[in-house]
Amino acid sequence: MLTHMYTRAAPINKIAGAKADEIFTKLIWRQKNIAKMDYNQRKPPHLVDSLLMLKPRIKTTDDEINIFIDYPATIRFLDLRKTKYGKKKRYYTPIYNRPLFGHLYGRGYSFSTIINLALQQAYRNYFTNLQRVTKLEIYE
Repeated sequence: MLTHMYTRAAPINKIAGAKADEIFTKLIWRQKNIAKMDYNQRKPPHLVDSLLMLKPRIKTTDDEINIFIDYPATIRFLDLRKTKYGKKKRYYTPIYNRPLFGHLYGRGYSFSTIINLALQQAYRNYFTNLQRVTKLEIYE
């Protein structure tokens, strides 16, 4: 029967939502390690504690994926290369923008790569199932 042979795989938003949780958990883990190594003895001592408690909240609907991470406000100011007076910082390690956009748009294990791979796999499965169904109709 055609309906048993031609079934749809899991929706892309569900695949992307599951992978997003994994990717953004790795992002927070990486930021926590940067804070422990480079920012623990200087500036905000509560940064490591607040990063330990962060969990990404991911909501998927039919046509969108919403990702919420509640960062402390101080993390964005640590990512600036210069002080408020315009002098270059003595100790600088990117902790917010660079890791975040690397996990979103990077070439390796990033969110956009996962979505592209899920779309390619969905198209491949669709057309292979379609070819299989049309071959079965011809021979029957």
